[in-house]
Amino acid sequence: MTETEVSHIKVHVEVNGICYEASGTVEETIPQVLHFLSQAVPTYDLARKLVYVPNLAGLADKVSGFAKMTNTGQLLLTRGDLSADKAVTTVLFMAYLAGKMSKREADSLSIEEIAAAVGKAPKTIRNVIVDLQKSSLIERIGRGTYRITPRGLMQLESSLLSGSQLGGAHE
Repeated sequence: MTETEVSHIKVHVEVNGICYEASGTVEETIPQVLHFLSQAVPTYDLARKLVYVPNLAGLADKVSGFAKMTNTGQLLLTRGDLSADKAVTTVLFMAYLAGKMSKREADSLSIEEIAAAVGKAPKTIRNVIVDLQKSSLIERIGRGTYRITPRGLMQLESSLLSGSQLGGAHE
């Protein structure tokens, strides 16, 4: 499938007997559908204000300047000047994204995988992870395996999309 084929969509929505159809690029169509839903289902607009949905495309765009993912799902930081907590948060976001894109089986990483991607010693990563967990930015999934939390995504999104430096447990 080419990029052109993916970027055009057609949407058909039925709500309480009201039908709505839209087609075009994703960027054009999604706002139209959201506007329709906010008109047809008033509680949708309220829920949209209260429910956090990460802007994964915006985050990926911002992170792409200093983190990359190979075709096989391997994660790499391309900037060495990030603090350890900021680097760990970024790598865990990349794992989350790789999981969503089916580039990895899981959206979590082991301490060893994080250390390899970040370029720091596993002992350093363990120390950083303690602080990130206390801040609820990451969570332990299994023995030595961690993933970014919704709070971590929110913090990352707000720090990157507002133009400030990438955040972690310590600003």
